[in-house]
Amino acid sequence: MLIIRLARHGRKKAPFYHIVVAEKARAVQKKFVARLGHYNPLANGGDGELVFDAEKIAFYIKNGAQMSQTAARLLSKAGVKEAGAFIEQRATKPKKEEPKPEVEETPAEEPAKEEAPAEEKAEA
Repeated sequence: MLIIRLARHGRKKAPFYHIVVAEKARAVQKKFVARLGHYNPLANGGDGELVFDAEKIAFYIKNGAQMSQTAARLLSKAGVKEAGAFIEQRATKPKKEEPKPEVEETPAEEPAKEEAPAEEKAEA
């Protein structure tokens, strides 16, 4: 089975990827059937540069080639409509709800006790 995927090239900490069609059982950076383009994530100040042949990609997909998740995401953002069918949603963990801080209830103001006037206290 053929798969369209990225093959990493380039130096350490300077990645450069070739978009290739290869047998799925083959090692990623070994023999491939065809090179369809390249992706340089460090070009243009970190925005990346993606160059590919859309006609060849459509041809291989039409003839039964699969796509890796990464290649499908890159190509679908670049406008290849056929690539969108290969994107699977990632399984995400549900967010934990933060425990709400317990609010200490203040007792309602009690009515002030009526005290006898100061004069009466002094006489007593």
